[in-house]
Amino acid sequence: MFSGSHNVSMVGNTFVDNSIISDNFMKEFLQQTLLGAEFDSSDRDPPPRCHPGTRLAIVQRCLDFIVQCHDERKLRWVFGAAGVGKSAIMQIIAEKALDGVFLGASVFLSVNGRRDGTKTIVTIAYQLAVNREPYRRYVWNEITRDPSILRKSLSVHFKNFIVEPSIHWHLFNRSDRFLIIIDGLDECDNPLVQLELLELISDFCITYPTSPIVWIIASRPEPHITSFFERAEVQSVYTKEEIEIDSDQACEDVQRYLRDELKKIQLAYPTLRHKREWPSQLEFTKIATAAGGLFAYASTVARYI
Repeated sequence: MFSGSHNVSMVGNTFVDNSIISDNFMKEFLQQTLLGAEFDSSDRDPPPRCHPGTRLAIVQRCLDFIVQCHDERKLRWVFGAAGVGKSAIMQIIAEKALDGVFLGASVFLSVNGRRDGTKTIVTIAYQLAVNREPYRRYVWNEITRDPSILRKSLSVHFKNFIVEPSIHWHLFNRSDRFLIIIDGLDECDNPLVQLELLELISDFCITYPTSPIVWIIASRPEPHITSFFERAEVQSVYTKEEIEIDSDQACEDVQRYLRDELKKIQLAYPTLRHKREWPSQLEFTKIATAAGGLFAYASTVARYI
C-alpha cells in the first residue's frame, strides 16, 4: 500500500505530507504570531546584552535554576525596575547552550509593536514547531482540523498548544528540559491578559509538576503582577530573582560599563586620546552616582557623550 512513499508521517489517524507542512503551513502560521519577538530576530538586532563581566551572578543563578529546578518549581520570576537590564539578562540566557536544555521559545514583548499578549502562546507554538518536527506535525494536524483555533481564547491556545502535546501526546522527552522565556510581560497591552498568562502557566506547573517545560518570566514589579505572585497557591511553584537598583553589585556593574564605554570614546577622538585623565574622577563619580544601578541611565549618558 505504501510502496515508494516518502516524507510521510502519521499524526493521530491522519497521514501528513511533511513537504506541504514546511512549504505552506509554516509561512501562514508565522503571520499569526508576534513578529520579531524571538531572541535572534533581526527586528531586535542588535539585542540588549549584558556588558562583559557584569550581571554574572544573576545570570548564573538563572542558569542553575533551569538545570536544577525540582518538579515543584518550574517557574522563575525575574523582576526589577525599568532600566535595570532585565531584557539583557534574558538575552544572555536565551543564547546560552546547556546540556540537556533546549530553548523551546523566547518571546520578547515590547511597546514597539509587540504588545498583543493574546498572541503569546501562538508565538511560542510557532517556535516550538520550528524546532521540533513531531510538534510541527501535531500543530499542523490541529490547525488543519480546525483553522479557527488560532482565533480562539488564550486558554484554548494553552490547552491545545502546550498541555495536549507535552502531557497527553508526550511530544517532548521527559529527560530533557525545554525552556520558554517571556520577557517584558508588563509591556503587554492588557493587564488582564498578563494575569491570564500567569494563571495558565502557574496552573500548568501546579497540575503537571513533572512536565519537562521550564518557564522564566521577566517583568517590572507592577502591583497586579506582584500581587499575583504573593498568592498562597502560587508560592510553591516558582522562585524569584530581584534585580535591585542600588545593590553594591549593581552599582559596580554599572561603573564597569561606564569606565569601558568612556575609554572607547576617549580612544576614538584625538582631542581626548592624549589627555592624562578623561573624564576627571570627580566627573566620573557624578555620572556613576546619578546612574546608580541603572544600565539604561548609564547607556543614555554614554550615547549622549
